[in-house]
Amino acid sequence: MSAAVDPAAVAANVAAVRERVAAAAGRAGRDPGEVTLVAVAKLFPPEAVRAVLDAGVADVGENYAKDLEAKAAQVPGVRWHFVGRLQRNKAGVLVDAGALVHSLDSLAGARALGRRALAAGTTARALVQVEVDDREAAHGVRPAGLAAFLDDCRAVDGLEVEGLMVMPAPADDPEATRPAFRRAAELAAGSGLPRLSMGMTADFEVAVEEGATLIRVGTALFGPRPARRPPAPAREAGAPSPGGGP
Repeated sequence: MSAAVDPAAVAANVAAVRERVAAAAGRAGRDPGEVTLVAVAKLFPPEAVRAVLDAGVADVGENYAKDLEAKAAQVPGVRWHFVGRLQRNKAGVLVDAGALVHSLDSLAGARALGRRALAAGTTARALVQVEVDDREAAHGVRPAGLAAFLDDCRAVDGLEVEGLMVMPAPADDPEATRPAFRRAAELAAGSGLPRLSMGMTADFEVAVEEGATLIRVGTALFGPRPARRPPAPAREAGAPSPGGGP
């Protein structure tokens, strides 16, 4: 995981994104202070996290629990967000980091978070991921089952559900995501949930206009995302190590 990071460029990008958030909020008659910018540092090095932190962004998102754990150990002062697919066996890592989980969509995941939080003497925090586009293979709780799912989650000791998250179907035109954002906002309001995570680099302005309180932005801050290095091939028994040593 490596990519050159220019702190000055990141700071300029942060300022530009904040200006766009303020303009979108103004169009919707909202206070831009209601919108939290989450800098998604997926596959970027710890230096990228330090750069946005120095630029005034304390909320940082990660897609992989192990990457979040590693960066949290290296960069203090961050409010961590987990925006990837939740795996039950990684619940402890997220609880230990105090991360807000944006992608809760199963009762098993809710129970794993609650169990690890109770063991740590704390409370896990999560947003329920909803699926409003009716895609067969998509992750997320369908609107028809949301109320029952929230009731089940609220019965889990050690877990607090703070809001909803939505990830609409990809679209070339940001306006195409507006109906999904609007529907998610309606679901959050109807469920009495104050936090709403929606909008990424391509469509965060539309999301802000429709009520987002958290936007997940990576490329607009850091530039194109680096590729994850493939794992090193396993050595055959008896083969020398790459460095020539044992």
